[in-house]
Amino acid sequence: MPKLPIKTLKKIERDIENNDLGKARDRLHGLLASYPDELEVRTRLGDIYYALRHPSMAGRYWYLEKNKTPEMVEACLLFEKSMGNEPFKIARALKFQGDKETLKKLQLDEYISPTQKKVKERIEDDLVPENKWEDRLFAIGCTSVIILIISLVVIGIYTVFDWIF
Repeated sequence: MPKLPIKTLKKIERDIENNDLGKARDRLHGLLASYPDELEVRTRLGDIYYALRHPSMAGRYWYLEKNKTPEMVEACLLFEKSMGNEPFKIARALKFQGDKETLKKLQLDEYISPTQKKVKERIEDDLVPENKWEDRLFAIGCTSVIILIISLVVIGIYTVFDWIF
């Protein structure tokens, strides 16, 4: 498992000391993208969101934490509530891009809700639905708009030439 870059971690600590939590949050998001298996980064990101007074976002990143404090449990429940307590939506919102074996090794002592157990199973079994249909509709819509614009331009050019000649 790769080690987190010490230089970046020091910058994050310095940002926190300087009360620049937005910059620390952005750096942690960058680390999370580079090291998706490091659950420690998710925990720190949850801490930052909690300090920024976004408990449901904090719950999103604390959701996979093994030993939760009462604040973490409350934030995770708020996150679940914000997702309508739907396991598929929650699993997709977690955006866990790491190795599924990392989650299988993670033995949560106690689940905060029945939903959390279902979410963990969905992520482990790779049952997180993709928005492929919505993506296709978006692409079809964009293509239709482009074709319409090109058609209107061609009709306009034809009309202008018809008037002139």
